[in-house]
Amino acid sequence: MTENHAGACRPAAKQGVVAACWRWLVEDWNWPAAGLVAAVLIVGLLPAVFAVASPALGLVTAQLPLYLIHQAEEHIGDRFRRQINAQAGGEALSRPATFWINSLGVWGVDLVAIGLAAGLDLAWGFLAIYLTLINAVVHLFAGIVRRESNAGLVTAVALFLPVGGVAWWTLERATGLGVPGHLLIAGLIVVEHALIVAWVVTWRGRASAQEHSR
Repeated sequence: MTENHAGACRPAAKQGVVAACWRWLVEDWNWPAAGLVAAVLIVGLLPAVFAVASPALGLVTAQLPLYLIHQAEEHIGDRFRRQINAQAGGEALSRPATFWINSLGVWGVDLVAIGLAAGLDLAWGFLAIYLTLINAVVHLFAGIVRRESNAGLVTAVALFLPVGGVAWWTLERATGLGVPGHLLIAGLIVVEHALIVAWVVTWRGRASAQEHSR
């Protein structure tokens, strides 16, 4: 090995596996494509899930690969973050913030919903379903208001609305969750989206105040 090649390997060896994975996933922005690969693998496992679980639980589980496909449309090429930052007039969403929002706020919520639906009460699966459906409504609303397409709109319409709608209907028939339960679970997802919007709006307000103070 030449000295140049050896020198190139030293930083990777020193930084450790976790730091190397973070750099590859977030700094190099490979997580959306990696998520798409994960979606294909999970879809391949769905027949086994449907074979051993109820159709309702299978459709709840399907929300995770569905969202991974949606995230690929949004974030491959960093499209979504660039659109939001262009509208905010600066970097309201950094790459790390966008990753954590999508990992904890989507993958985490879906995994919790699947786990609770399987082990506690099937009605908790509505967490994953409302996450899908409300996000689709947000994309549609943004497209209508701004009269332009946005990153994620295609999968929101083509996947989230039909599959999420069928999942909602199937889970409703299986659980008979009442109106208060729907309002509670949907409200949690609305609050999550509202916090993200509030973060962007607050950042934009601070940036505008700083600009005027110069």
